[in-house]
Amino acid sequence: MNWKSVFSSYLTPTITWILRILIGGTFIISGLTKMIDVWGFTYKIEQYLNVWGWDVTRPIVVIVAMTISAIEFVLGCMMATGSYKKSSPWIATIIMIFMLPLSAYIMIANPVDNCGCFGDYLVISNFATFCKNLAITIGLIYLCIFNKRTFGIFKPYIQWIVATICYIYILVIGFVGYNVQPLVDFRSYKVGTEFTPKNSSDNITFNFIYEKNGIKQSFDIDSLPDSTWTFVERTKIGSDSTTNHSITIYDLNNNDVTSEVITNEGEQIILLFPEIKYADISYSFMTNEMDNYIKNRGGELIGIFATNDKKQIKDWVDRSLIQWPIYTAEDTSIKEIARGKGSVVYLKDGIIQWKRTLSSIPTDIFSISNSENAFEQLYPKDNHMMRHYSSIFICSIIIIFTINLLFVVLTSFFSRICKKKNVTLQDKSIK
Repeated sequence: MNWKSVFSSYLTPTITWILRILIGGTFIISGLTKMIDVWGFTYKIEQYLNVWGWDVTRPIVVIVAMTISAIEFVLGCMMATGSYKKSSPWIATIIMIFMLPLSAYIMIANPVDNCGCFGDYLVISNFATFCKNLAITIGLIYLCIFNKRTFGIFKPYIQWIVATICYIYILVIGFVGYNVQPLVDFRSYKVGTEFTPKNSSDNITFNFIYEKNGIKQSFDIDSLPDSTWTFVERTKIGSDSTTNHSITIYDLNNNDVTSEVITNEGEQIILLFPEIKYADISYSFMTNEMDNYIKNRGGELIGIFATNDKKQIKDWVDRSLIQWPIYTAEDTSIKEIARGKGSVVYLKDGIIQWKRTLSSIPTDIFSISNSENAFEQLYPKDNHMMRHYSSIFICSIIIIFTINLLFVVLTSFFSRICKKKNVTLQDKSIK
C-alpha cells in the first residue's frame, strides 16, 4: 500500500476540510456576534484603549469595531467554503500573528476581565482565549501549506460574488444593531423580562472594581472614584435566585429610589444616557412630546444618566428645557440594558416591551394626529428582522451554489461530448 498516495488522496483533504470548518466557523461566530452588538464591541475596544491610556474618538472606534467584525465574518465564510484557497489562510495567519501575542499579554497582565472575542454571546476567560488562538494558529499553519491542494465549494470565477454577499449581509446586521438595537440580545435585560424583578433580594449589593496606574481597587456605589479611574467590572455580593440582572436608580441626592421610580403597573418610558457628553439636546423636543404622549395614556417618562456630576446634569437640563424627571445609575448597568448614545426602553406592567435608540424614532410620531398606537409602531421586531436578513443571505448563497454547480455539470457534460467527437474523428482519420 502506498501510504503517500493514501495521505494525498484521502487524509489531507479530510484534515483540510475539518480545519476549514472549525477555523472558518470560529471566525464566522466571532465576527457575527461582535457585529450584531457593535456597541458592545465598541465599549470593549474603548476599555482596552483606556487601560493603555490611548485617547481615540468614538467614531474611529466604531469604524474599527465594524471593520474587524466584517473582516472576521467574511474571512470565516471564505475559509469554511474553501474559497480563495491561497490568500484566505494567509490573511487569517497575519491576523493571528497580531492576536496571539495580544491574547498572551492579556492572559498574563489581565488588563480586562475577558477579551470580548465573541461579545456577550460567549464570555470566555483570558486563558481560554489564548489557548483558542494558539490552536487556530497551528491549524492555519497547516492550511497555509495544504489548503490549496483541496477543492472548494465555489469555483474561482464566482467566489467574489459570495464574498460580496457575505460583506453586504454583515454590514446590514451591523448598521441595524448600531442605529436601532442589536438584532439578537445576548444580555440580561431582554425583551419580555422584568426591568426590576419583584422578588429580588434586599440584601444584594455591588462592588465596583476600578483601575488606575495598574492598581485595581474596589468601591461601593456611594464612593465611586473620579474619571481618572477606569472601570473594570462589577461584582455582586449576596444572592438572588430570581434574576441575573439588577439596576439601582438614585435621585440627585444619591438616595436609592429604584422601587419608587420603576412601577409594576401601567406604561412607562425610560430614557437612558450612558455618557452625558454624548446626550444630544436636539432630541429634547421629541422627548417632551413623548412625555406628554405617555402621560395622556396614564403612564410616565423618566430619564436616567450615568453620572454623579450634578453640575453637568443641571447644565444639560438648563440647555435642553426638558420636562421629565432625571435620575442616575451606574454606567455599566445602563449600557447593558440598551445600546446607543441615548436609548428608549418601553415598559408595560414592569415588563420590557421594546428597546431602541432615540435616533431611530421618527421625530413627529408623537405629534401627528393618528399616533394613538405610536408605541406599537415603534416595536422593532428584532428577531423577525434577523431571521429575514439571514434567510435572504442563506438563499442567496444557495442560489449562487446552484448556479456554480450547474455550470460545473454543463462544462463537464460538453467537455465529454467534445472528447467523444475528437476520438471519433481520430478513428475515421486512421481508417
